[in-house]
Amino acid sequence: MRILHSNTALLTIITIFFAYMLVTNFWQTNLTATLKPAGYVLLILTFLVSIPLTSSHYKNFPKLFLQALLVSATISAILSLWGYFGLDYRTADEGRLIAFGGLDNPVMSGLSYGAACIINFSYLTKNRSLFERYLGSASLLIILTALLLTETRSALIGLLVGGVAITFVYRDREPLEHLYAFTKYAVGLILLVSLAYYVGYFDVLLERSTSFRPEIWKTMYVHLSLPQLITGMGTSTDASVFYAGELHKHPHSIYFSTVYYGGVIGLVGMLIMFGYALFQMTKLDRSIMIYAIPLFIYGLVCLTVDGNRIIRKIDFIWLMIWLPIGLSMIRSSSQEIIKELED
Repeated sequence: MRILHSNTALLTIITIFFAYMLVTNFWQTNLTATLKPAGYVLLILTFLVSIPLTSSHYKNFPKLFLQALLVSATISAILSLWGYFGLDYRTADEGRLIAFGGLDNPVMSGLSYGAACIINFSYLTKNRSLFERYLGSASLLIILTALLLTETRSALIGLLVGGVAITFVYRDREPLEHLYAFTKYAVGLILLVSLAYYVGYFDVLLERSTSFRPEIWKTMYVHLSLPQLITGMGTSTDASVFYAGELHKHPHSIYFSTVYYGGVIGLVGMLIMFGYALFQMTKLDRSIMIYAIPLFIYGLVCLTVDGNRIIRKIDFIWLMIWLPIGLSMIRSSSQEIIKELED
């Protein structure tokens, strides 16, 4: 219970935000639509609370959980690459890689693989054995290859910003260590960009232009009256937009989506929640912060131009938003957990 008490402020902010977003369903006539998002809220809160509670009883839980994510992502990427090159499995979307399982479109696949890359980057910043470095680097190369083949631009931009965040988390290390970490990242980035340019990768990305994002946002905005702009349309409202002869199922931005579903009130609540969670992360021990902050910043950047509802079933948004918020609830006083993560 001490763990929950130390996170009272953050949990209170999250609960108030969730409560308001659920209340927005009362703007609709179909009140039963509240049941499904209410179930998702319970799942998210259970997930958030379970991370610090489990970590307080099993000191190696964060380490094993993050390692399991990396192993899962690596296996998924291997299967997806095998399907892409060998079986031509579900790659009809303009030749973009689509992963197996629930990641049933290139964007979801790319955002998930990008999050795994961030976790892997953070893992490799530690003083690992030679075997661990080779294993981690091989895993990173496989996942990064799958990410590039999804051609998900938001994930690539998020990866760039998240990588920079990792080097800043190193800021209070020894100057030579900080310089070494930054140099590794910079050299790797230069090589990757050079290779991408050489094979014409940027030309492929630029062909899709903005994918009608600004036009979709403008169309949604003009459909909102002033009261709806303030209070939202309701969490369970259909946010489909028909533009340029295509049906776009959602606004492709977690921020615009929140305005549509919960209005300006909902957006302000979400930003307060994000801001306080990030503040909490800055107070974590460095061994936990190196995972939480870069992954969270990656998610905030990616979801500017992708994503739909923030209250939803388990998917890539949980990986980019709720996982780092859950990690932020691990108290720095738990020295055994910190030692496990460092090891």
